[in-house]
Amino acid sequence: MKKTVILLSALLSSLVFFSASLFAQEQEDIISLFKGSEIIFADEIGFETHYYLSGPSAHKAIDGKMRRQFCSVPEGISSYEVVKNYEKAILAKEGTIIYFSRNANRYNNKETGERVRFMQHHFTHGRVGHNHYEHMQLPNYAKDYVVGKVSTASNDIFISVAAVAIDGPITYYELVTVVAEPMDMDNVTLNVLNDGIAASGRVAIYDIYFDIGKHEVKSESTNALTIIANYLKENPDKTFLIVGHTDNTGDFKANVTLSNDRANAVIEKLVSEHGITQTQLIPYGVGSASPQISNTTDEGKARNRRVELVEL
Repeated sequence: MKKTVILLSALLSSLVFFSASLFAQEQEDIISLFKGSEIIFADEIGFETHYYLSGPSAHKAIDGKMRRQFCSVPEGISSYEVVKNYEKAILAKEGTIIYFSRNANRYNNKETGERVRFMQHHFTHGRVGHNHYEHMQLPNYAKDYVVGKVSTASNDIFISVAAVAIDGPITYYELVTVVAEPMDMDNVTLNVLNDGIAASGRVAIYDIYFDIGKHEVKSESTNALTIIANYLKENPDKTFLIVGHTDNTGDFKANVTLSNDRANAVIEKLVSEHGITQTQLIPYGVGSASPQISNTTDEGKARNRRVELVEL
């Protein structure tokens, strides 16, 4: 059964966006399927790691709630046209293009000299089932590829598309959409901090702890502070904001003061106990002015109470 959805494109004036559900927490597709697409299968993968090309000789990973859609397009449409339209659609959503390639099948790692089969070993990493011939052949032959990121008020959404014509005039493509949730420090590593800052310029930290209404950093925060300090020591030429956030409980001005005091307290710990240079960090408190999601639920309030490391 064909399901036609329309992709916004500056090249084709007749295209519009199709509103549908992407994930349970999303109310509309952040990006739509190509005009005239036939969905061969769609998988709601759940929370998983997605690998994407970050340049001509490197790839990175992002964790989040993943959806994969494998589709065909009407005869006569090339794989290049598919990925170019996705490039334009990402930009139309005020997103950023991370990498565009016409040779994404494999690359040489400059440091090790290793020949990395990106499409075969990473783009389709973790795939299960689906004995569809064209899908099985896509990682072997797909070269046209684009990956970008669209930021919303609560998430960074990564969009990867690989396309190829296989055994005939029909082009097939796989669209991978990953809704990346804020990174919590329970599982943080230096690689996670590097990837988070590189992808969005900031990382939300949820296990620096304070008592209610207080700014003193609790002892349970030691592990998170140690990881942050190691990251800062590996990037001594960079300057960062330590941004304090609260939920909307209580007086707004009091919360701004509290969040600023907490940011200062975190910096004091990093300087006095972890050897970080004071000039590398700038405190900033915003109170409840920059929520991740709505404060109408306890879950939302918990998400909004955080410290962020933000690259300047």
